[in-house]
Amino acid sequence: HAAHRCVGPRSCASSTLRSFRLALCRVDRRRRAVHVASGPSMIFGIGVDVLEAKRVALVHEKYGERFVERLLMPAEREQLGKTARPQRFLAMRFAAKEAIVKAMGTGFAHGVWIRDVGVVQNAWGRPEVVYSPRGEAVRRGLGVGEGHVTLTDEAGLIVAVAVLMKAGAG
Repeated sequence: HAAHRCVGPRSCASSTLRSFRLALCRVDRRRRAVHVASGPSMIFGIGVDVLEAKRVALVHEKYGERFVERLLMPAEREQLGKTARPQRFLAMRFAAKEAIVKAMGTGFAHGVWIRDVGVVQNAWGRPEVVYSPRGEAVRRGLGVGEGHVTLTDEAGLIVAVAVLMKAGAG
């Protein structure tokens, strides 16, 4: 697919896909926008989860380490040990896992368990979607490519949004 040349940066901005097109364009020396992506990205699925942090805190207080072992992947447990707010961390990971499996369309069924998907922070603190070997097999079988997740909390609520791309897209 050849690079698409726009008349100018504003032609991309006038599209209904304004923010996506601007993100995929750069301006060349003649002040014309040049798309740098090889083709359109395709979304496999979007998942959202909202939960009360208090509910996860109560479960953690009741079951302690047993809850942590059943919920978190090894890389997540390692990061839990470094956090100043462990109950917030657990609530955010629980919501993220729910959002990811909703985006996959499986829920915690069809071969996906709660420790088959997870979120770890990279060196800059950005959350990244990770899979266990079983989760990776299911992901590939479904045709899911890269995943993106964002997490936030406010007034006792945790919100997680996951966007999974189709494999080989973009």
